[in-house]
Amino acid sequence: MTDSEHTKGGKAQQFTETESKAISELRTQLPDILVEASTASSKPISHTLWGVDLNPAPSANHDLRVDVILGKFLKARSNDVHLARSMLTNTLQWRAEYGADTILDEHFPEEVFGHVGMVYGRDTDGRPVTYNFYGGVDNKQVFGDLDRFLRWRVQLHERGMQQLDFVNVADMVQVHDYEG
Repeated sequence: MTDSEHTKGGKAQQFTETESKAISELRTQLPDILVEASTASSKPISHTLWGVDLNPAPSANHDLRVDVILGKFLKARSNDVHLARSMLTNTLQWRAEYGADTILDEHFPEEVFGHVGMVYGRDTDGRPVTYNFYGGVDNKQVFGDLDRFLRWRVQLHERGMQQLDFVNVADMVQVHDYEG
């Protein structure tokens, strides 16, 4: 997708007037959010989130994908700009400290996690579908090293996020099977 395609509204970029106003207000705070997250983090933060630059050059076209991402944070906090700002700041800090931006490069044992979850296909709206199979697994093998499991699960989520374009598709579907 070209830069100019990110400036044309897509299906995922349809907002109400109230949402648009909150997104605009939060967008103006992005430089301060990035500074705040950098100051709070013990590691350098990324200015991108799921491949979308949150700190574009002033001369850059208005990237509507940023609006979609900001809209997600606002939606999670009932369009409260202050709470969404705090959540975004904390997310950027956590991602830096957890190494979320490089987690796709990590390797996990196929014999342990190969049958536990996968991103496979899309639903009728084009959203990627992540399947999680927790029933009938060897709990000690899968969950025994909780940090390893969580890193694997974050990686699975990040693989799904890579499939979003934030233009026409900005959501995923999660299917959890606890029966086996």
